[in-house]
Amino acid sequence: MDKIRKFLQKVIRAEINYGKWSILVISVSLGIIAGSALLAVVVDPHYRYHEPWFYDKVYYEVYATAPSILQREDYDLLMLGTSMTRNFFIADIDQTFGCRSVKLAASGGTMIDLKKFFDVAVAAKGEKLTQVVLSLDIYPLNKTVPHWKEFEYMYRSDHAQDYRYLFSRQTFSSMIYLIKRKTSPKRQRPHQSDRNRMFATEYDGKPYGLAAVMEDAIHNDKVHHTMTPYDPQAHLDNLYNHLLPMFDEHPEIEFIVYLPPYHIYTYCQSEHFGEADALIRQRTMVMKELLKRSNVRLYDFQAAREFVCHHDYFSDVQHFSNVAARRLLECLAKDYRRIRTVDDVEANERELRALIAENMPLYYQHLQEFKGK
Repeated sequence: MDKIRKFLQKVIRAEINYGKWSILVISVSLGIIAGSALLAVVVDPHYRYHEPWFYDKVYYEVYATAPSILQREDYDLLMLGTSMTRNFFIADIDQTFGCRSVKLAASGGTMIDLKKFFDVAVAAKGEKLTQVVLSLDIYPLNKTVPHWKEFEYMYRSDHAQDYRYLFSRQTFSSMIYLIKRKTSPKRQRPHQSDRNRMFATEYDGKPYGLAAVMEDAIHNDKVHHTMTPYDPQAHLDNLYNHLLPMFDEHPEIEFIVYLPPYHIYTYCQSEHFGEADALIRQRTMVMKELLKRSNVRLYDFQAAREFVCHHDYFSDVQHFSNVAARRLLECLAKDYRRIRTVDDVEANERELRALIAENMPLYYQHLQEFKGK
């Protein structure tokens, strides 16, 4: 403190030349700025300029790294979805469809995000992109705030706004994480650098089964949280401005669209909160629109009892395991649960409503039983 006080006194008394002092301050500031930018370029945590030099390629921060992944990876099939796609293995996708794939599991994503990913992939691959597998749950159709906008500078082909990348909080936070991940074995998470899992969550050792499902259900009931909030205006906007244009603008691409299986208690909770009817009508409306597109193969697993009532497939009321994901791919390969006509759509609606009515008493019974535990 004494040294600082003496230095400031010299400055005040003009014993230090102001011109030299100003040059020193400016030089140091510019050095810090240049050093920070250089560090961001060298580490490049979101692969804006190059592939990793001194650490494994890590599949995380999907909204930031998606442009690089979609432009640099070798693939002809794109699997798109929210967190409902996170437990699919790339090897299983490739084997099922006879392709080389990438998978973007955009947790919490909106249809606007998924459409943006699709547009980037089309621009990057052109005619090479022949198939898209879309996991279409109702959740992203009822949301309007896109996540990719936070990293908009990563989606630009020009570098005019790269200063936002070089000096952003997200960039430096990711740099610190990657450096710590490289230097500290405790922070290494094998699933993140495993291309086969690609944007998966760390599910090894994660509990599955009725107890895990009910723990989530009890929490949701306590805070009145529904996994599929209903927003009719957002749904219509997403349907006509983001979802359907994917198919209509690219008739040359084959789309395999499936409604993923939630645990039946997801819809039981929605019924409890008075939202199930509206959500089911949304499902029906979307499927009827998709049937009009000749480049779409449509499947519905949300009323498939062998999935939605199988407690051991789920870690909460919505997300299924890699075992269930592999079985779902087998069903797609066999055209099981394919929707071909409007009659199929309406039959599935009746089937889902019957399943909900059948399981509501059991849902309330389990809710009380596990609350007691």
